[in-house]
Amino acid sequence: MLKSTSTFVLILIFTVFIQAQTKKKHALSGFVKDNFGKPIPGATIRLKDQHTGTSSDIDGYYKLQINSSTDAILRVTAVGYHSEERAVNEKLIQDFQLIEDRNYIEEVTVSAHGKTENEKKVAEIKRSGFNVSVIDMNKHANEAANLTQVLKRATGVTIREDGGLGSNFVFRINGLDAKIYIDGVPMENFGSSMSLNNIPVNLIDRVEVYKGVVPAFLGSDALGGAVNIITKRRARPYLDLSYSYGSFNTHQAAIVGTFTNPKNKLSFRMNAFYNHSDNDYNMYTNEKYNVLIEETVDNKYYVIPKAKRFNDAYTSAMGQLEVGFRDVSWADQFYAGLTYSQNHKENQIGASLSKVFGGAWSESNYLMPTLSYKKSNFLVNRLYTDIFTSYSYDTRYVRDTAMYNYNWNGAWVSNYEGTTPNPQKDMKYNLSNYLARVNLNYDFDEARNQSINFNYNFNSNDQKEYDLIGNYNRSGLPSYLGRHIFGLSWQNQWFDKRLSNVLAVKYYRMDASKDIDERKFDGNNNLISGEIIHQKKQGNYYGMSLASRYRITKDGGWKLSYERAYNLPSMTALFGDGVNTTGNWAVKPEHSDNINTGFYYNTYINQNHFLNVDVTGFYRLANNYINSRAVIQNGVSYYQSYNEEGVKLYGFEAEVKYGFKDLLAVTLNGSYDKALYNKKYTDESHQQISLNYNKQLINRPWVYGNADISLIQNNWFQQGSRVQLSYLYQYTHWFYLTESDHGSLESKDLIPSQNIHSAVLSYAWDCNKYNVSFEARNLTDERAYDNFRLQRPGRAFYVKLRLSIM
Repeated sequence: MLKSTSTFVLILIFTVFIQAQTKKKHALSGFVKDNFGKPIPGATIRLKDQHTGTSSDIDGYYKLQINSSTDAILRVTAVGYHSEERAVNEKLIQDFQLIEDRNYIEEVTVSAHGKTENEKKVAEIKRSGFNVSVIDMNKHANEAANLTQVLKRATGVTIREDGGLGSNFVFRINGLDAKIYIDGVPMENFGSSMSLNNIPVNLIDRVEVYKGVVPAFLGSDALGGAVNIITKRRARPYLDLSYSYGSFNTHQAAIVGTFTNPKNKLSFRMNAFYNHSDNDYNMYTNEKYNVLIEETVDNKYYVIPKAKRFNDAYTSAMGQLEVGFRDVSWADQFYAGLTYSQNHKENQIGASLSKVFGGAWSESNYLMPTLSYKKSNFLVNRLYTDIFTSYSYDTRYVRDTAMYNYNWNGAWVSNYEGTTPNPQKDMKYNLSNYLARVNLNYDFDEARNQSINFNYNFNSNDQKEYDLIGNYNRSGLPSYLGRHIFGLSWQNQWFDKRLSNVLAVKYYRMDASKDIDERKFDGNNNLISGEIIHQKKQGNYYGMSLASRYRITKDGGWKLSYERAYNLPSMTALFGDGVNTTGNWAVKPEHSDNINTGFYYNTYINQNHFLNVDVTGFYRLANNYINSRAVIQNGVSYYQSYNEEGVKLYGFEAEVKYGFKDLLAVTLNGSYDKALYNKKYTDESHQQISLNYNKQLINRPWVYGNADISLIQNNWFQQGSRVQLSYLYQYTHWFYLTESDHGSLESKDLIPSQNIHSAVLSYAWDCNKYNVSFEARNLTDERAYDNFRLQRPGRAFYVKLRLSIM
């Protein structure tokens, strides 16, 4: 059923594609952008000397119904830009590029007048003291990429993947585990089918990457950083469809649609995607770095030069429908929603190359109803309310009933004396999750010089595990994790808004429990001895943060932030997932003192050149740092979370962006991210100094960077067209796989330096309605390694078709 979805979506796209081409246009439409191709929302488009007019939306797009006339004059105005007038001349597609008026730059920077809700939020974030990067995902809409590939290019971000599409990953910002949110809701509440590495870019408007202090309104237990993914929310009718196909039989399809009845304000929102990949790429032996692919022949092990993955396919699908009202007297937005998702994942290997699986797989079916409510001026003026609640139910199966072990060629290996037969597994997990989130923000004045924010987040997780092969009496034992998090923050602006501060306090409450079966039964299943032991643990924790920004000039300023925050263990860390991760009940909450400071400078030169420079330094002093290691259970390697008692992290990052008109865009960034063991003594008497003290943590990158160079040409082949060629480069310096304190550099176990080159060529016409792109990843077929030296896919090619109807 899932595989047929891609064919259906492809047929749907081409059907709409052909119908839209032949549809007669009855309206004047186009985009309003600045000199660098950035959309200008809230611009006024009006027929001169007439009352007919409209405004541009978040994408800078406008649509204006007119009577075709050769003498009509169109006038476009926007705050902070010089106005432009143009005769229609029967041309129904009219794009505008407005030139900035430097006399109004200060006003545009300080106020959000004329901006959409999305742009107001971006402006507010940039004015705050938070160290945050905002990624406009609409710029990447034509890429055959998921969110992981785009986020990897962000400064200070590392995403460590085990393989291809749908693989496990570790996400960190400046070296610390970072929380991921979707529209302010923790991603962990959306099930395993909603993940960074399978969400298509077309579903997303922007991504906010916070480093260091995280705003209180996000709630949850974010420590040292967070990512907030903002999905597309259009008030106007909107439909975006895309389909891509590429190497390793990879199919990715997505659809986003919104519609609001202008009379009764009844609103519908729909999101859906489908992903599939065989992930059958080649793996290579690299003896220099001890990457060995071994096969068993006649009861002997042999190293082979290469092998193809044969049991690593991944399929996922998600559909979300929301129905409600927007822009009515009692609510800005009120929606009841239902999300359904499922995935199927084959598991070729565990946490290392030591064992090959030929019949291991897992699957999940997930259902989540939701309610959301947003209202400005709730009960009193300037009180903003955002309420969200959801209940989800997930059924997950983890199976490997193969009787034999396998070689890399896909053939099974007979069990012989001295070998361990493949451990059979057939497990079922029932998981339920409840989330309640309340966010209240009160502005003391219209200018928002003084604001107070309250956030409460409650999350409960229940899990029952059933062994469908073993003794049924040992099945169905419950595990539970509950978290209460309260946040209270005060934001203020002083000295004509040149100084901005956000002071916040947080309270964390964690409750966890599990049942352990210590019973013993005879051959007739009668109880001999023992009982079910109930274990529980709980804790109360307190944190605080301060984020400040001082605008030295209208183009540049300084930021400083400090926090003491906690990262509570997740369900997977405590109880495992039954696939690649085994639980560790002993994991404690991680807490850290974090300091960030840096400078930023944004300016326009001669109205044709744009320059942005951001330089940030950070220091983290973490206790009970949650790390990951590989462990062996029953001959199978798994990941397991554990605590490092003391870790010191420090480093800096820098990013430079340059733009020349709407013709050239360049982004260069680099990060230095050092993590050292900070526990000095191994005994309480402080007599024995640890061998690892002040040595670098293993299995994590510490120097990395990116480059993105884009060439753009508008109206090349036809009016309303756009051609863009982008070159993408990613660099990761070598890093230690094992302890760094023994032996010479040549004798140490390393993960080698990596240079990944990619390119994207896209063509859009009819004002971005029709789009086609070609993408080549890892052009030089570099051997790219990640967690515990697991190899990622090599050279790959993709083509993508996209239709956007506004």
